[in-house]
Amino acid sequence: MKIIVIRDDKPIDQITFTGEVALIGRKSDCDVSIKDPAVSGNHARLQKMGDSYVISDLGSTNGIQMKGRRIKQQMLKNEDVVTIGAHKLKFLIGDGSQPAKEPPKAFKRSQGFLKVLNGEHEGQKILLDEGLTTIGEPGIQVAAVSRRPQGHFIIHVDGGKDKERVPLVNGEPTGFKSRKLESGDTIEIAGIRMQYEAP
Repeated sequence: MKIIVIRDDKPIDQITFTGEVALIGRKSDCDVSIKDPAVSGNHARLQKMGDSYVISDLGSTNGIQMKGRRIKQQMLKNEDVVTIGAHKLKFLIGDGSQPAKEPPKAFKRSQGFLKVLNGEHEGQKILLDEGLTTIGEPGIQVAAVSRRPQGHFIIHVDGGKDKERVPLVNGEPTGFKSRKLESGDTIEIAGIRMQYEAP
């Protein structure tokens, strides 16, 4: 992924991000260092999750803006633009050399899934065969399940109108950090209850 740093509508820097986690802030030791008094020392964190990336506010003073609203955590799409202080960061995800989406057949036999427990889709299974699977209702509440070598993890994406609304696992709020799922866990998001079955 490439990050284009923009000031006054002019690109001033380009950073290639190849790792799992990057820090964004005013400090010179940040992976993306922005010399701007409106930017906190450690302002935000960029984290790779499967084939996707999530940006999180690290409790900064002035926050992160996206499409005119302040966000705490957001999954990024190609060409998304995030405003931090007087700077904008444009994220270019994927370069055409992404591996094919088709998972290896050996993995297909051992993928986990979510089983819907209520509502009109009761009994439906959601296969977790991608690096990242989004669940919930856009505009109401959305979460994502990421596939990692250690297993499947659920992470809050969007609480809709209620910015503090996070997924429930076994009746407990997950908070804004990713949480590892165990087989048999019950997830609730946007009023939909699902049971996780491990591979």
